[in-house]
Amino acid sequence: MPIKPGKYVTPKSSRTLKWTHPKGEPAGVKETLLHRFRDGSYSHVLRVKAGVEFPEPVVHDFYEEAYYMEGEMVNTKTGARIRAGTYVFHKPGEKHGPFKCLRACLILEFRYYK
Repeated sequence: MPIKPGKYVTPKSSRTLKWTHPKGEPAGVKETLLHRFRDGSYSHVLRVKAGVEFPEPVVHDFYEEAYYMEGEMVNTKTGARIRAGTYVFHKPGEKHGPFKCLRACLILEFRYYK
């Protein structure tokens, strides 16, 4: 359920947000939807437990911006570490991953179409 316009929330500690398992994601991943637009674009926060693996590279048809608020991931192909405070932008069709979560992550993502 999206957040109502004008409502302030703190995803890290809010007990009022509904966390669900996103379809197609591995066990240990939960999301809370912040806002959804008519064109299918949306913003959400992901919680990823330590040890969760995303074994295949990801490719999608939307733009994606992600800000890692907490935790650490590693790209298991390149060895690159993604730590709290990191921002990344992916274009539609851009392959990224595979990943493994080393320390529990909280990730703010914006997924949108132009």
